Amino acid sequence: MTYPKHVAVIPDGNRTRAKEHNTSVNEAYMTSYEKGLELIRYTFTQTDAKVFTLWGLSTENAKERPKEEYDFLMNMYKLVEEDLDDFLLANKVNFKAIGDLDGITPDFKEYLLAKTARTKCDSDRYFVFAINYGGRDEIIRGVQKLAQQNTDLSQVTEDQLSEALDLGDLPPVELIIRTKGDFAQRTSGFMSRRMGYAELYFTAKKCPEFEVEEYQEILKWFDAMANHRNYWK
Repeated sequence: MTYPKHVAVIPDGNRTRAKEHNTSVNEAYMTSYEKGLELIRYTFTQTDAKVFTLWGLSTENAKERPKEEYDFLMNMYKLVEEDLDDFLLANKVNFKAIGDLDGITPDFKEYLLAKTARTKCDSDRYFVFAINYGGRDEIIRGVQKLAQQNTDLSQVTEDQLSEALDLGDLPPVELIIRTKGDFAQRTSGFMSRRMGYAELYFTAKKCPEFEVEEYQEILKWFDAMANHRNYWK
């Protein structure tokens, strides 16, 4: 079976789900948290995928979220990371946080950087957590980084630009899954530089409803699609 080297998930539909079931948004977030853990564990124990990226919060949403909800998310994401520590270490999966980390709370930034160092291992497998992340913002920060390194921007190469971006030398995204179906058939600028040839899958399930069983079916769908891709041949 052909697995994508890099799977990315855009979790959406928490607010819609909460409204439909007359529950709190925070409760929907916590359910999604559990689903996310299941997907990560499945990816690194049952597939050959090298990278799994989860988009935790976009730069736009970080600005728009009410403070109470924003604080809840920051605390919840610490739980996500703590619950994964033993799993990542046991399965030799590196942790990498991407996004504008200067735009999150200082304690959470420090926590993410410490976790990155703590889980570093000799492996090409990565769980990537995108926080305060936007595709356009990533490109701007990457160009600024090149300028700070005194790179001649008029002669910049694709490899140089890729290295300056958040993912560095990790493989480009080959499969993007977004929940919420007909209400969210878009990528919202996610991985603008790295998803040009990715397969896109939009599931009708809201994020709290998304199960590993459907993930398995999507991976089979990707395998079928891969058999028809000619990769410019």
